[in-house]
Amino acid sequence: MILSVPVCYILIALFMTYALILTYKTMIEKDLVKAVIYSAGQAVAYTLVFTLLAAPDLVLAYVAVGVGMYTALFLFIISRTESKEYDNLKELGGMNEK
Repeated sequence: MILSVPVCYILIALFMTYALILTYKTMIEKDLVKAVIYSAGQAVAYTLVFTLLAAPDLVLAYVAVGVGMYTALFLFIISRTESKEYDNLKELGGMNEK
């Protein structure tokens, strides 16, 4: 006998798997902008899961904070920083100056 699984359960499993993959990619990414974008994608996946679970209050809060303010704040902070890695390598003699 084959049991039928509701489509909602399959979608939740897919979105959670997508969120886990993006979380892993966020953790191993060296480029900060890409890491923030992966994190925003992960927040979108969680928002879709909350939508499927019929939790509108969590959806509204997570969209506003997780996707909106969090991403905008971190992108603003990253844009205000300077890349120190290249300068440090030059000072240590790790790169040939041309």
